[in-house]
Amino acid sequence: MTGIRPERLRRFSRVGMIAGAVLLIVLQVPLAFLALVQAMPRGGPHELDAASEFRDLSYAGIFWGLLVLLLTFPFVRARFLRPWWYAVTLLAITVLTARQFLFPPYT
Repeated sequence: MTGIRPERLRRFSRVGMIAGAVLLIVLQVPLAFLALVQAMPRGGPHELDAASEFRDLSYAGIFWGLLVLLLTFPFVRARFLRPWWYAVTLLAITVLTARQFLFPPYT
């Protein structure tokens, strides 16, 4: 009877978990930064509003978030990572979408 031995399966699972976690953390840091920049309060006559100069910043963040969601799916599906890995990305997409469509900072 041939098959994967349990110790090899555990090692493969651990490598998949580490690879998935590192990849997603590297991809979620720029997304979190975009969401943070867009969520900053605007106002004041002397405040520099960098986000108003970049009208497409929210769209880029939403696109990036959807890409991260697509890359998260295989790792969660293979049970290398748990489903809570979707939460950070979904929160960032929600912030970016709300900022773009409900509270536009652009004039």
